[in-house]
Amino acid sequence: MAYTKDMIDLERALECIKGEFGDTSDLIVTRFAAMGSECAFVWLDGLIDKEVFELNIAEPLRASRDTARGDEIQKILEQRTRPTTPIKTVAQEEAVCAVSDGDIALLVDGAPCVYVYSERKYTVRAVAEPPVSNVLRGPREGFVEDMKTNMTLIRRRLRTPKLRFEMKTVGRLTRTAVCVAYIDGVADGKVVAQVNERIDSIDIDGIVEAAYIARRLEEDNFSLFDQVGSTEKPDIAVAKMLEGRVAIVVDGSPIVLTVPFVMFEHLQSSEDYYVKSYRATLLRCVRVMALAIAVLLPAAYVALQEFQYQMFPLKFLVTIMNSVYGIPLTPTLEMLVVLTIFEILSEASVRMPRYIGMALSIVGALILGETAVSAGLLSMPTVLIISISTIGLYCVPDEANSASVLRLVFVAVAGVLGLLGVILACVALIAYLADLRNFGTSYLAPFAPALTQDWKDTVIKGNAMEQTTRPYSIPTANRRRIKR
Repeated sequence: MAYTKDMIDLERALECIKGEFGDTSDLIVTRFAAMGSECAFVWLDGLIDKEVFELNIAEPLRASRDTARGDEIQKILEQRTRPTTPIKTVAQEEAVCAVSDGDIALLVDGAPCVYVYSERKYTVRAVAEPPVSNVLRGPREGFVEDMKTNMTLIRRRLRTPKLRFEMKTVGRLTRTAVCVAYIDGVADGKVVAQVNERIDSIDIDGIVEAAYIARRLEEDNFSLFDQVGSTEKPDIAVAKMLEGRVAIVVDGSPIVLTVPFVMFEHLQSSEDYYVKSYRATLLRCVRVMALAIAVLLPAAYVALQEFQYQMFPLKFLVTIMNSVYGIPLTPTLEMLVVLTIFEILSEASVRMPRYIGMALSIVGALILGETAVSAGLLSMPTVLIISISTIGLYCVPDEANSASVLRLVFVAVAGVLGLLGVILACVALIAYLADLRNFGTSYLAPFAPALTQDWKDTVIKGNAMEQTTRPYSIPTANRRRIKR
């Protein structure tokens, strides 16, 4: 048989595919005769549903006595096989990519193209409550590492034909599937275009987690603060999309990214929208206070003890002086040492096995701390302040990373310049945050700039029925939310 350049030469095609995959043991090639030609299935073991493949594709095709050539081959395949998804056709050069993605490539000698069946099946984690975003009231479903499952969780909550999923492939070696999700007519078209442009510009060998995409979506890559939102819960992702945001789903990651992002989102919780507004307001005030205590309390204590000790109440000053008497370290150095110890204990408790980590936390926090105080190496007020600061830090877990660094910086500044330095550092921090922008949205919105229309969903949580418009902080194509 004389082959043209557009026809599949089975031997040459198989040799090419095997050459690309090398000596890998999970490449499966099964040859058989069908439709009057030599054929071969090629797939990667562990990525396909073998039962569906054998019953609906392989056995019917082997049992077929039809003869076909050229374009007739696809018609026979559609008649004889029963795939769960439509048969795709690709050029011979694209067969390797299809197999790498977990599909089944059918090569027919003399056919004009390669036929691809998509019967992917691999072990995925069951949908469960995420470990970090726990709630007392509200949905308990969390995203998993399978992108299709995550897209389904979003689709179940947005039962509208206006929901759009735009698929992309990022990473030269990993070929990671990335999905840009938004609501047509709600999300701003310029934001969607900008998200697509930044993702398309990524030229990297591999994407293994959503954080890789998040770093490329940020305008300031050296900022200490997150400029891209992230969530483990479908209800939060959908709520943000309803406000006009764009969601980015990355295959292999249980985290869904959302943009544009404002800082105050970290102080919100999905549970705030499922309880009475006065309760949500109280919880948000507690979170703001806890975050301020976590960052400023150690620095304020160092500044007062080093420079402005006369500002302490007399009885409190006597108590502190008795506690710090004989401590060999300066207040600043003592605070930095205790902060370092707590960071080490926190990291060790996370990295070690769960039950050993719990025991280590108890030993470190109680026994080690008590021993250091009894030995006169550390003072009790310093250990107490760092304990309170660390507890406040995790009242807002999404800000724990940046806040833990900030309190170290503030303590160092307080040790050099006192309260004046702490005040100047706060002013500089606020000025920096006010200048930070991403996707046309100010990081401190709706306070800088002052968008009074959005203040009803900030520290004070207004009634949901009063929020007739979408946030003015977020660009949107449709501002109206509730019609009256």
